[in-house]
Amino acid sequence: MMTLIDTLAKYPIKSIVVNGQVQAYREAGQGQPLILLHGISSGSASWVNQLDVLSHHFHVIAWDAPGYGISTGLNTEQPNAADYAQRVLGLMDALAIQKAIVVGHSLGALQASAFAHLYPERVETLIIANAAQGYQRSDDETKAQVYQKRPNLLKSLGNAGMAASRGPHLIYKQDPQALALVGEVMGQLTLDGFTRASYLLAYDEIRNYLTNISVSCVVIAGDKDEITPAQAIKELAIEMQLSRCHLITDAGHLSYVDQPEQFNDIVLSAN
Repeated sequence: MMTLIDTLAKYPIKSIVVNGQVQAYREAGQGQPLILLHGISSGSASWVNQLDVLSHHFHVIAWDAPGYGISTGLNTEQPNAADYAQRVLGLMDALAIQKAIVVGHSLGALQASAFAHLYPERVETLIIANAAQGYQRSDDETKAQVYQKRPNLLKSLGNAGMAASRGPHLIYKQDPQALALVGEVMGQLTLDGFTRASYLLAYDEIRNYLTNISVSCVVIAGDKDEITPAQAIKELAIEMQLSRCHLITDAGHLSYVDQPEQFNDIVLSAN
């Protein structure tokens, strides 16, 4: 039986130069473009179920965010979501993609929201899953803690140690294949990319981009998510007047890894 790691080998890393920066991604399928933006502890590999299944319906592109994998890091140590959004734009231009469904998970939801806010004409539908809302509104001490927490874990535990301690918190089902995939992905994290992404999480805020958003937006939450709880996501959706809200059952934070069938069905119905 093929494992998720085996399946991943069908979708090797590709790279393209975007404004002088290397940008890595995996892709599969043809047709309408579907761009997948991963969260802070993830990478393009975590989308293997979507590359495998949704590629029957879409041209699926899963990026490695700047500073992840072989993607060149951003040229600022204090990025906001717009800095990541500009790289998404560069990737789309380089791949000659005019318009896409843009899916962002966790911190990727913050990046995707900024992209939809800045470049609405390039977005067919915005899908934000298990959204990390950002801590810009928090007090200075909280922001500093959020900024330092994950990089310090990576420094002290190393990649394997961090995958062993953090990985199980991301998955509800504790499926061995899913956990192996999470471990594989966290094994690729670099301190540089992780640190800048942590800065984004600490010092930006999703409401900066979702307020008065002009594109169609779908919201996804996981009912067993302890990192970005469903209740907080529901409240955000109500506050931002986003009516299309889906709850995935028996799903932890990595809802698209935990329950790929439910996740993929939502993406298919969102269009």
